[in-house]
Parts: sequence; structure tokens; C-alpha cells
Amino acid sequence: MKKFLYICFLFWVNSVFLMAQETKESGQSSLYTDQYITDIYMSEPDRALQLLDEAEKKKVMMPARINDLRSMVYRNRYQCKLAFRYARRAYVQDSIAGNSPEHLLKMTIALAELSSLLSEYEVSNRYVVEGIRQARDMENKRAEAKLLFCMGENKRWLSFKKDAYETFDEAIQLLRDADDAYGLRMLSYFNGVKMSFLIDDGLIDDALSVGLYRQKLLDKMEGKEGIQAAYLDLQKSYLYSKLAYLYYCSGDKEKAEECFIKYKSTLAASTPAGKYDATPYLFVTGRYREVLDNCRELKEVFRREDTINYQYRGILSKEIKAYTGLKEYEKAVKLSTVFIALTDSIYQREKTNAALELETLYDVDEREAHIAEQALKLKIRTISLAFIFFIVLLVLFFLWKVWLQNRNIKEKNRALVKYVNEALSEQKKKQQSPGEDDKSILYNDLDTESSDIDKEYEINKQVFQKLDSLIRRDELYLSADLSREDLVRMAHMNNTRFAKMIKENTGTNLSGYINELRLNHAIHLLKEHPEYTLRAIAEASGINSMPTFHSLFKNKTGMTPSEFKKTQMDMKQ
Repeated sequence: MKKFLYICFLFWVNSVFLMAQETKESGQSSLYTDQYITDIYMSEPDRALQLLDEAEKKKVMMPARINDLRSMVYRNRYQCKLAFRYARRAYVQDSIAGNSPEHLLKMTIALAELSSLLSEYEVSNRYVVEGIRQARDMENKRAEAKLLFCMGENKRWLSFKKDAYETFDEAIQLLRDADDAYGLRMLSYFNGVKMSFLIDDGLIDDALSVGLYRQKLLDKMEGKEGIQAAYLDLQKSYLYSKLAYLYYCSGDKEKAEECFIKYKSTLAASTPAGKYDATPYLFVTGRYREVLDNCRELKEVFRREDTINYQYRGILSKEIKAYTGLKEYEKAVKLSTVFIALTDSIYQREKTNAALELETLYDVDEREAHIAEQALKLKIRTISLAFIFFIVLLVLFFLWKVWLQNRNIKEKNRALVKYVNEALSEQKKKQQSPGEDDKSILYNDLDTESSDIDKEYEINKQVFQKLDSLIRRDELYLSADLSREDLVRMAHMNNTRFAKMIKENTGTNLSGYINELRLNHAIHLLKEHPEYTLRAIAEASGINSMPTFHSLFKNKTGMTPSEFKKTQMDMKQ
């Protein structure tokens, strides 16, 4: 009996040990799954790579899937060459095995996208063509749309813009009937990228049309299962900021401001990144101070996170543009110096990162090929730095030209003011004072109906002199209600002869003659009463329309009334 109990005890201990061992192995094997590694590869990339190496040794995962996940890790780390290497391995393994056409299609799409990221556009297009054939065989429209859109981007980067947009439209057309969350997100993304390209190419009306369609898509996503409110808010914030810019560029400032208000109403618009999205609209509306404020907030985020990258450099570029718009050239030049130093720092860091990637590539027997690529990168860096230096010199030259142009304008305005003053002074000296019998001669002493041509010319001249003296003496031209009929009645002529008389004696028509007198009076007021507003001077001179006043004044003097007034004051000082 004792022996039996002892044997039972040993059997129980052994069972417990085996169960513990199985539980341990089961726990370990749960780490080597697609789901677990997919969950951690973004937050713990090194851990994910370690698990994949172990899975490969233990042969607990399919080789093609292991290389697929490795490619995802490296792509997330912006190491696209390594990502391409492992995606290519997975593609070859799937092609040989021939038992997973869905995964083969996935890897074909990955290779097309990675080739495009590496600027290997012809290689990318070869994978696109192959992938489209696979997608059509499987009747997978979404995969086909992804590949077509990738081809469109390749064409766009190769400057085949018209073909690119046609390919974008073909990809979008495949998703027109999408009604689920994933399909709508993909459709929204495609339209967003297309809109950005159209804005870059200056095709404002087309970009606006795409933006409005995307707005309808986002409205359609409202309340859709699988669409988070935060995602929609972020997308709407970005979209409305771009629609405001597009409406403004197309001339509809009212709608532009409406879209800007909608953008401001989103939660994302209050975040530093969301505020930065509005900079294009703020630039075109001349709100340079707001641009600087928004850039400053996003810069603080980058500083807190100790993140200095191309986006940070883009912020500096916008600040330089804003300071230039505010004519604070000294600050713009200082920031340009920081911009150059930052660019050099980024390129140095990229050089270091590229070297680390190169070391990894050595482990897969690509040492020599990537040494050549590294040399090419250094060459590109040198060329880029030279190009940036040239751009800075160009900016400095532009600022100098602006300063020089402003100085020349001031000198030209001074000369014009001096000339106008001298001309008016000469005009006053030549002008004769009218006698007491002006009206009687004008009305009674002249035979204004003579048919003799020479005599008619002399009579016209005398009538004009009397009429001119009367208009100047009584300042009739200062009345905005002065009409041709009044003057014709005073000259006792018909309209045809009156118009001929004005033309013979002034070289212009009645409007030109009266406007000349009004402008002379306006110039007098600008000199004698600089404290008057331009509108008050225009109305006092008989001109009720400010646009008309500006146009007439500039045609006569070569400068605007405000420029004349400022120059006159400067000369007095």
C-alpha cells in the first residue's frame, strides 16, 4: 500500500512538472506571434527584432512572415534600405512557396512603396505593374488602388504631372463606393495627398475642388463605426486650414474666413501642430505676427522633446519669411544664420544614422555597395549645403535690393515733388488775373456763332480765356456737381463747339481740364495742410471717389497722394 501511494505521489509530481513546463513553453511561444510583435514593433523596435531572431532560430514562425515584420520595424525607423532588403526576402520566399498569394501581394505593395521612398521610381513602377496584375486576379480593388496611387506619386516626382493626376483619379475612382471605416480613411488620405500636390503646383481651383470633396468624405465618416472623434477632428482641422488658404487664393475672402473660423473651432486647432497648419492662410492674409506666435509654440514643443529635424527647420524658414514680410530684416538675417547652422547639424546627424545603418547592412553582406552609397550621401550633403548657402546669399541679395529700391523710390519721389512744386509755381506766375468785365465780355461782346474758321479759333481762344479765368477765380472746379451743361450755358455755345474749344486750348477734354485744376488744388492742400486726411483733401478738391483720386493723382505726379504727402513732410523737415 505504501509503495502504491509512493508511486502515485511521484506520478503527481511529474504531471505538475510537465504542466508547468508546457505552460512556460506556451507563454514563450505566445511571444513569437504576428499579433504580439505587431503590437510592440513601434514602441519597442529592438525587442521586436530580438524576438524575430529567436523565432527564426526556433523555427516557430514562417520565414516570409519574419522578414515581413523585420521590414516593418526598419521602415518605422526610417531605415528604408534595410526595410527593402527584408521585404524583398519575404517576396522571394512567398514566390517560391506559392501558398500565400495574399501575403505575396502585400509584399509587392511594400516593395513598390519602399522603392518610391528610396527614389527608385522605375523599380517602384515595375512592382506596381506586377502588383496590379495580382490584385486584379484576386479582385482586390483596395490593393489595386494603393498600387495605382503609388504609381501616381512616382509620376509626380518624375515631373509627369498630368499623367500623375490621371493616375490619382483612377486610384480614387476604385474606392468611390467605399463605405467602411478603412476604405473611407484610405479615400480621404488619397484626396489629401492629391490636394497637397495640387497646391504645390499652384492649381488652386483643382485643389479647392478636391478639398470640398474631402470635406464631404469627412462628413460621411461622422458617427461611423471604427472612426474615432479625435481622428475626425484632426482631419477637419487640417482640411479647413487648407480650404481657407485656397478660397483666399481664388479670391473668395468671405468663404476663406468662414473656413478659418471652422478650423479655429476644432480641438486640434488649439494644439501647437494644429496652429502651425494655418500658416499658409496667415501668410496670404498678411498676419505675420500670428505666424510668428504659432511657430514659436511649435518650436517650444520640439525643444521640450529635444527634437530637431526637417520640420523644425521648416518652422525657421517660415519665421524668416514672416520677419521679411514685417520688414524686420535684421531678425530675418539672424534666423538665416541659425537656419544654416541647424541644417549642418541635421546633415551631421543623418551622416551618423546612415553610418549605423551601414553597419547593420554589413551583417547582410552588403558592405561594398553601401560604402558607395554613403559616399554619394556625403556628396549630396556637400551639394545641399552649397545650395543652401547660395539660397541664403540670394535672400541677402534680395533684402539689399529691397533696401536699394526703397531708397531709389524716396529719391524719385523727392525729385517728383520738387518738379510738381516748381511747375505749379510757374503756372501761378503765368496766370493772369481776370478783369471786372469778364462776364460781360464772355456773354455779350463776342460773336460766338462766327462761321469764319480763323476768326472762330480766335473767338474760341478768347472765350476760353475768360471762362478759364472765371472758373479759377470763383473756384467752380471745386464743386463735385459742376456739369458740362453749366459751362456750355456760360460760354453761349453749342456742345460740339464747346468740346472743340476745350480741346484746342487744353489739349484734352473737359474732364481732363477740370481734373487738372482739382489736382493742383489737392497738391496745394497737401503742402499747406499736411494734417488733413486724404479723403478730406479729395472731397475739398471736388473729387468724391478715393480710387479715382488715387488714380488721377498718380497719373499726374507719378506717385500716390500718401507718398507725395510723406515726401513733402520729409523735405520740410
